[in-house]
Amino acid sequence: MKKNTAEKSARKKGRGNLIIVSNRLPYTRGGANGEDFLWQKSTGGLITAMEPILLSRRGTWVGWDGMVDRSPDKARPRILDVKSIRTSEKKPRTEGSYGILCVPVSEKEVKEYYDDFSTGTLWGLFHYFFEKCRVDSRAWKTYCSVNRRFARYISEIAGDEDVVWVQDFHLFMVPHYLRALRPRQKIHFFLHIPFPHTDILDILPWQPEILGSLLECDTVGFHHEQYLRNFREAVEKYREGLKEGAVITGEKDLTPEKPRKTFFYANPISIDFDLIDSTSRKAAVIERRDEIRRQAGCEKILLGVDRIDYSKGIAERLEGIKLLLESHPELSEKIFYYQLVIPSRENVKEYKALKRKIDELIGQINGRFSTGLWAPVHYNYGTVDLNELVALYMAADVALVTPLRDGMNLVCKEFVAARSDGDGVLVLSKFAGAIAEIKNCLPVNPYSVEDIADVVYRALNLPEEERRLRMGRMRMNIKGNNIAGWLQKCLEYFDIAQRGKE
Repeated sequence: MKKNTAEKSARKKGRGNLIIVSNRLPYTRGGANGEDFLWQKSTGGLITAMEPILLSRRGTWVGWDGMVDRSPDKARPRILDVKSIRTSEKKPRTEGSYGILCVPVSEKEVKEYYDDFSTGTLWGLFHYFFEKCRVDSRAWKTYCSVNRRFARYISEIAGDEDVVWVQDFHLFMVPHYLRALRPRQKIHFFLHIPFPHTDILDILPWQPEILGSLLECDTVGFHHEQYLRNFREAVEKYREGLKEGAVITGEKDLTPEKPRKTFFYANPISIDFDLIDSTSRKAAVIERRDEIRRQAGCEKILLGVDRIDYSKGIAERLEGIKLLLESHPELSEKIFYYQLVIPSRENVKEYKALKRKIDELIGQINGRFSTGLWAPVHYNYGTVDLNELVALYMAADVALVTPLRDGMNLVCKEFVAARSDGDGVLVLSKFAGAIAEIKNCLPVNPYSVEDIADVVYRALNLPEEERRLRMGRMRMNIKGNNIAGWLQKCLEYFDIAQRGKE
């Protein structure tokens, strides 16, 4: 897609637009054959965090729209204004706009690039579930092919001064392919999942290609200092291998003759605190909060909000709830656990098996402990809008955020932001990236059923004065480190990297 001369000239004089690149767009396309369709708002922490940035800057979001394409290599880039697309939202969006660019992906590529490699290999390995990691060279080749297409689409819409910001593990190879097409492009990368220790990373045969591609960036960012340390160690090991003449598998041109100076940093992502806080003060949301409490009919409400994934520790948490009820029979008819599970990767067999396990555990718990009209666990497999989500956060006495490992986790921050009443207790996994920032939670070891039961019992009995003290400190911390501050720090790191090259 050609740009006109005036547009190119204008961009050269200015700072340039922001181009965010991720596997999925913030809206998913649906409908028969893509002809008469509605766009559905997508879910996920990345979209929640990144969309406000583009709404304020009028940039472009590049990603897959969720539809399969029979001939993806024949398609041409076309930018749509997000305000022009037909959606199922009740109210029109008036808070800003940005462009969306759909990168086509075939059905075979969805299977091999997304299901087999991104999910089946990288997700499991980087979250330390190395026993779930599948090493498949065919999936790797397809992963590279899709990453190459992403790079081609970006190159055709990017101006000389535009900033390209690639997001997450699905697109590790995009920097390499984009750098070959646009040697002077400003390219940045942010990883939203943990970066593992080299002992784990060594399982991946293609780690040299991935590290070489990341070193083509101007900056590489992480949520946590430990992830940054792991990455530095991997890079040093990679560079030592090059000095010793180690063979790089796959493509031979991954390492430039003159290595690029890449700036690494750690900057934990956050949320739009003001949006969630103001939502919690709406009369309709407060009314819904009260309705949830009445419907629960119990003294205390426990809440879990998770995308379905084995890394989130949902099954282990349910085992903890079961032990809690076994150990403290006096809690019968006094607590109510609401578990919201957001569908994800429903075609992947491990996720289908996990859903069956969750269904069975909830059935066992309710079958064993229910009395009369009371059942201890209420389960919702689906999605809710922001107002309903904030009302759930407000209604809960205790939020359980207990991933086995998580790059950051924004649910815990959303819960705190929603508690404008100053009350509530956060139980947070020791293995969530957010634990480095949120010091006034009740930390828990999600691998220990006993620890889950003990910490939840403590949370249920925490005195009001201590609850409010802890919540006040957490709210102050997250309000001071919101999504706007995260973005500003990232942009400052971009500038530092640029000055280092001048």
